[in-house]
Parts: sequence; C-alpha cells; structure tokens
Amino acid sequence: MVSAEDKLLLDKAYDAIRLSERRNIPRFTGFLNEHESLYLRQHLPKSADILFYGGYDDAVRLMLGAGAEKESFPITALEFTYKPEYDLRHRDFLGALTALGIRRDTIGDILTGEGRAVVFVCDEIAPFLTAQVDRIGRVGVKLGYADTTCLPEPEDTEELLLTLSSLRLDAFVAAVTHLSREKAAGLIKSERVTVDHVTVTEVSGQLREGTTVTIRKYGKYVLTALRGTSRKGKLKTAVRHFQ
Repeated sequence: MVSAEDKLLLDKAYDAIRLSERRNIPRFTGFLNEHESLYLRQHLPKSADILFYGGYDDAVRLMLGAGAEKESFPITALEFTYKPEYDLRHRDFLGALTALGIRRDTIGDILTGEGRAVVFVCDEIAPFLTAQVDRIGRVGVKLGYADTTCLPEPEDTEELLLTLSSLRLDAFVAAVTHLSREKAAGLIKSERVTVDHVTVTEVSGQLREGTTVTIRKYGKYVLTALRGTSRKGKLKTAVRHFQ
C-alpha cells in the first residue's frame, strides 16, 4: 500500500517533469533521503528525462533534476573549518542548522573530517548560512565555499567480516547487533529495521549483495560482498557499518 508521503513525493516529481517539458528549463526537487530517491527510481517512467545528483558522485542525499545536467543543479558546497581538537560530527552540524529553522530537504550530505566539514545545501540558503553561522554548538567555525575535489572521508565506518547461518534478515540483524535471533526478530517486528530504506516486519526476508539494512540505535549496514562458505557450510560475508 502506498503511503500518503510517497504519493505526495511522486506527484511532486511528476510536476517537476511536466514543468520542465512545458517550459524547456530544468526543474528540481529538494534533497531526497535514500528511501525517497529509491522510490522515485522505481516508480517514475524509465523514459523520463531525469537525473539524480547530490553535489558529488557518491552522494547519499540526492536531488531529482528534470531536464537537467549535473552543472545546473542548485547545490552549493560550504566548508566549515574549526580547531582540530574539537570532534564535531554529522549530528552536530545537522542539529545546529535545523535549529535555525532550515528545512531538512534543503540540506544534503554532511561530510566531516579533522578540523573541517563540507555541507551540501540548496543554493537559496547558502548566503544566509555564510552570513549567519559562526558557531556549531559551542565551537567557533569559519564558513566559506568548499573545494569539492578534496572531500572529507565519510565518518564512523568500519568493515565487518561476518559468518552467517543464512541470508535471512533476522540472522543478519542478530549477527551485527550481537543479539539472539529471538531479540533480533523483536527489533524487526517492532518496526525498528529498514531494508533498502523501507520499514519491514517480516523476519524471514532474504538479503542479497548490496542490500542496506538500517537498525534504529545501531546504525546502517551494507552487505558489500558474499565471500563463499566456511567448512561448516556457513556464509562468509563482508559488511560495511555506518555508525
């Protein structure tokens, strides 16, 4: 069943496509989360003249552009610099920006590094931020325009090498959380788990290479590779954990 939010999202995307075709100019949505961009990819016509882009090639939060090229997307990369001894993270920047009344769909990816962060935003809010922001929480920052050829690496990631009894969702959740299968099933049934950015409650769903599983309070996990079987017939896997 289609949610009201997904229906509204699809309507907005069709509006952008129609306006672009009628006026022969590019039209854009705001930044989409992973579920939203996946949903639009699955439900918009393959023939539609659309492009998803978030300011750099590996972006997670993306805009949909109708009749657009990458260069025409209204995205600005802002660079925040601060003393390296302060450990500012994604949540610190997002919290500070949304506290200013800025809508979430005007903020794209937030990449943090040592003494430096790059935040992708809609063009329309960039002048306001450069004029108004001089602190993130209690930390003083300098704000300017970023060089996107040299971006900070994504924070808080690690590779896990796991041996699974099967590719069932409950087996995977149990392995990455170090919980029993019963407790893992409880997380799934209580709607705390998404698979490829969609909430699921079926514990026996099968995963595949490339599947993204997000578990509330534990983080995001991507099943990056299947690496054969052990002597006992269990599955060897590589998993990327985004904390």
